Amino acid sequence: MKYKCGFTDLEQFCELEQLELLSFFMIELCLVEYEMLRFPPSLLAAAAIFTAQCALSKSKQWSKTIEKHTKYTVDQLLECAKLMAAYHQKAGTGKLTGVHKKYSTSKYGYAAKSEPADSLLNLEEF
Repeated sequence: MKYKCGFTDLEQFCELEQLELLSFFMIELCLVEYEMLRFPPSLLAAAAIFTAQCALSKSKQWSKTIEKHTKYTVDQLLECAKLMAAYHQKAGTGKLTGVHKKYSTSKYGYAAKSEPADSLLNLEEF
């Protein structure tokens, strides 16, 4: 049985290069986190886009069009997105820094150097 990776879903949802690079960074950060296995790949992809949007625009945006295409609401994404934002915040520290180093290069648009989504990090537990 072949496991479907979140990258396929991610490519379908992204249009902007900066958003796409930051979203891919979020997905790769999650690949090494056991806690993220409970989320389906399509939710990981949608949450990566949402988290990247929050990081880039400093607000929580999720249009009805995106909701229609991803089939996920903001409420369905929040738990996963909050974890992604926390992993982004800690990405440059610890033992597993390979993804951070990779996305800190010009080839990947310095995505790792972007600020984490504070709007998600400051949310109370739900």
